[in-house]
Amino acid sequence: MIPPRLRTTALVALSAAFVATALIACTTSSAAQTVTLPAAADTTFTQVVQDGDNSGKTTLATCPAACAGNPAGKRDAFVEFDVRGLPADATQIEAHLRLHTWTAVGDATVTAGRATGSARNPGTWAERPSVGAVLDSNAGVVVGRNDWDVSAAVTGNGAVTFAVQQQTHGDRLYWASNENSNTSLRPQLVVTYRTGGTPTTPTTVTPTTPTTTPPPTTTVPPPGDWRLVWSDEFNGTSVDMTKWNARPREHRDVDLACITNRPQNIIVGGGSLTLRALKETYDCGEVRQYTVGYLDTIHKHSWTYGRFEARIKSPNGPANSKGLWPAFWLRPEDGGQGEIDVVELPGGADWYRKATLAIFRDYTPTKQDTRVDLPSGYPGDGFHTYATEWDANSMVWYIDGVEVWRRDATTTPWYSVFNKPFNLRLNFQVGGWLGNPDAATVFPADFVVDYVRVYQH
Repeated sequence: MIPPRLRTTALVALSAAFVATALIACTTSSAAQTVTLPAAADTTFTQVVQDGDNSGKTTLATCPAACAGNPAGKRDAFVEFDVRGLPADATQIEAHLRLHTWTAVGDATVTAGRATGSARNPGTWAERPSVGAVLDSNAGVVVGRNDWDVSAAVTGNGAVTFAVQQQTHGDRLYWASNENSNTSLRPQLVVTYRTGGTPTTPTTVTPTTPTTTPPPTTTVPPPGDWRLVWSDEFNGTSVDMTKWNARPREHRDVDLACITNRPQNIIVGGGSLTLRALKETYDCGEVRQYTVGYLDTIHKHSWTYGRFEARIKSPNGPANSKGLWPAFWLRPEDGGQGEIDVVELPGGADWYRKATLAIFRDYTPTKQDTRVDLPSGYPGDGFHTYATEWDANSMVWYIDGVEVWRRDATTTPWYSVFNKPFNLRLNFQVGGWLGNPDAATVFPADFVVDYVRVYQH
């Protein structure tokens, strides 16, 4: 976790070889200190001989083994840091690797892992350091800083090398290197630690289980010839990472929160998943005043047609929820046009009683949506079941088993955009076009999901 930046003197010294050029941004309080370290060295290790000497280039590169039609075109970026000066009593050390890129690529999965060896050489494949287990994975690349949680590799002072590897998207991605003339774009390692005292981040007590335990649920399939093909009943104690991606550290222009994968924001226990919105100062490339959790199945699971169902409890009441916006929705696996909102549950006095159902062609926007009352009660009074049945000809929305909306080619001339695989999303937005939180909005706010199930014929 990266606490808010506050002024202090530098508490971490770089090795002597880099003191003259080190760009250090230190922050502190009585309990937390953060230092931003520049890379000591970086290079691109490449299978392609024609790439030549990479030790003095202003860009790093990544590409999978099958790169731009070359079956032996793999490029891996390696970045080395020299951490010095952490006190002996440093605890709760967290570290985040940040690299800048100029291109957004939604279908690129890029991982960061600990490497054994140095990045101080030209980058020939024969000299490539060995790579250990993946420390963090990002599904999708954004313009600007991309962030990986590499805390497991930084336990104290010393040199540490990271391998950044591209798993998907068969063309090269370029990242700013330590030789870039713009120092603000160069690789960074952001290290945070505590030595005691009162934390600068909020002291909200986060339970290990959700505050709302759902009542028992049925496993009886919906009427018809549906068969269950995928589900998560959230019966464990952590997110099942074979099913979901937990977005680690990002911000979006459409809301006010930092997205994190911390246990403070994503909780599994008591038979349910809780995505928790917290009011706290947090740095995710921008300093923001809220944090939330976000799960998706990008590059892990997607489906063309089916019944997509979740049993959900909203945190929203009439006077405590302005600016809160949980949702269960689908987006195309190819990153192109189309969105299916099984349900959005915005808060605030004007919205909290209704469920919002929608489809989008694009974000111009071309969309169709509706807001409906529940057959009984409202989304925040307990658990309700929301489902969308989707096939090549129509979509039908259900709440607690009752049909509430229907779309097809006669209502939607652009319905054909939905004839391809879509993945799942669970997220909790703070703020946006429905308004921002006010003094009455209550935090923490919990979006609780009993289960998510996918059926097909």
